[in-house]
Amino acid sequence: MQIDPAETPTIVRAGERTFVRQAIDNMGWVDMGECVLVVDALEQRKLEGEVLEAIARTAGDKPVRYVLNTHTHGDHTALNKMFRKRFAAEIVNYKTCDIPDDGKWFETAAAKVQMLHMPGCHTGKDCVVWVPDDSVLFVGDIFGWGLVGPNGGIAPGQAGVILEIYSRLIALDAKTVVPGHGPVCTTGELKRWAAYFRWLIEEVGARAAEGKTGAQVLEEVAPPEDMHGWWRFLAWKHADSVSKVFAAARRGRLVI
Repeated sequence: MQIDPAETPTIVRAGERTFVRQAIDNMGWVDMGECVLVVDALEQRKLEGEVLEAIARTAGDKPVRYVLNTHTHGDHTALNKMFRKRFAAEIVNYKTCDIPDDGKWFETAAAKVQMLHMPGCHTGKDCVVWVPDDSVLFVGDIFGWGLVGPNGGIAPGQAGVILEIYSRLIALDAKTVVPGHGPVCTTGELKRWAAYFRWLIEEVGARAAEGKTGAQVLEEVAPPEDMHGWWRFLAWKHADSVSKVFAAARRGRLVI
């Protein structure tokens, strides 16, 4: 039986100052020298003690000054209130703050972190968090180990937006990429997903144009072998992505 690498939470040191609590729901933090900056805040409030202990163990007894949410779905924001109440932390997301086109910087003498607005892959207000000195990129649910991100399906013109966002992420050339869920990865996986999405658009789109059913398309468009080891990809993610692309193709929404 294959072990799910995200079932047991693990603290990953992603750089000199950057740490990740890798699990089904991910979060991370950056030791800014005089304080801590947190990225995302999980789904379960009961984990606050475990999280505070891990932050103190890795970054020292410092206040959490900022909490940056890549988006505001409940599986990324549960501990916001705790951080605000305990440390008077500033909560930063698309609802609380305007993110300039060139990003919002958080800087101390020891470290700097950039928050960038990259909407359209998962939600209309997606943000990513870039830690340049450690070459770590938090992408939230923009990358989902094979998932096509929009929960409600692909809107007209959205496929092109998604690929443009991926081009911007890939250009950062991060050594470590932290998705919202599951194992950390690299820019290599971002490149592979962009190629996979283009391939789905071509293969699924052609079959939809031929009038084939969703079941036929799913049977014919097999998961690429080199992605079989991706987190939960064979279990359901490839099938979900094929279904989303097929629905968009049938509605004429795959123009790039």
